[in-house]
Amino acid sequence: MPALSEIRIAELLEPYLAEGPALATDLVPRVSKYLDLLMLWNARTNLTAIRDPEQLVQRQIGESLFAARFVDIPGTLMDFGSGGGFPGIPLQIALPTLRVTLAESQGKKASFLREALRSLGLNAEVWSSRVESMPADRVFGVVAMRAVDQAAAMLPIAQERVAPEGKLLRYLPASEESLLAGWSLIEEAVVPSSQGRIACWKRV
Repeated sequence: MPALSEIRIAELLEPYLAEGPALATDLVPRVSKYLDLLMLWNARTNLTAIRDPEQLVQRQIGESLFAARFVDIPGTLMDFGSGGGFPGIPLQIALPTLRVTLAESQGKKASFLREALRSLGLNAEVWSSRVESMPADRVFGVVAMRAVDQAAAMLPIAQERVAPEGKLLRYLPASEESLLAGWSLIEEAVVPSSQGRIACWKRV
């Protein structure tokens, strides 16, 4: 039995999708399947500290989908430190023409990401080594960072992977300023039901 009905999932996601771009018509059924996979794997692998299915839909999947308004399609996106797949998997579900790379160096989490992609039939890639080991010419239209450990140390590595005309997208707490040396803030929005926000920069 699914963790939540599709009707309830749609209700919970609605604030994050309002005024955003057109998304895949099968978004809710696939989110439901993704939620069930998260619940199953989270029981034995620490993908996220959140255990309640409604909070998972809102705080992880919904907040991930809110970033769709900042993503240019068709295009490429790297989810830096993907963990349980946030925001990369929800964005791949919602925007099928986006080419997503899920960068996650922890073995168990990378295994979950591969299983999720297989089960959901998503055409994304899992990069299971450190981002620094990618070929130097691998860059992306968007590099997204959400809840990345040691974010200050990881930020220069993420910046190197942004294409010349690409964007760096970060989820920021209310307490953190949007200043980023050498980069120009181009978009920013408060995440619904949250004190946090999403900010996007381009190189100056």
